[in-house]
Amino acid sequence: MKVDTCLLCDAATVREGLLHILGGGITEASRPEYPAPLGMALAMRIMMHPTELGGPHRVDVILNDEDGQRVTNFNVDIGVPELPPEGIPAGVEPEIMFAWDFPGRPQLPHPGKYSFEVLIDNQHQLSVPFSAVLQGGEQQ
Repeated sequence: MKVDTCLLCDAATVREGLLHILGGGITEASRPEYPAPLGMALAMRIMMHPTELGGPHRVDVILNDEDGQRVTNFNVDIGVPELPPEGIPAGVEPEIMFAWDFPGRPQLPHPGKYSFEVLIDNQHQLSVPFSAVLQGGEQQ
């Protein structure tokens, strides 16, 4: 399994096999004061090799601040369907799409650098960094 697409965005949904993204590519969150609501979503598409079908998999997303302190985390266990009897055409990779609006509405505790760490089956896949700044002020 590999993460093909992963973006911070204003909003995201999955409908009819499509990942709908509004305001994708956030790299900076500007807030008038801290702590402040996270106020963004994470859009993700995971590609699978046909041999990975049929088993359970786990996706973990961890938000750390620049000091490595965990701000929040969440996970989802995904059941992947079995390989269809007719097989999958050569070169085709099944996909799973997610749109997370962050359960529990986590808070950004302070301005600074943050990173979402994405793991699949306890294997690190990628980091999605962003900065949190004080609106109308300097980054601390």
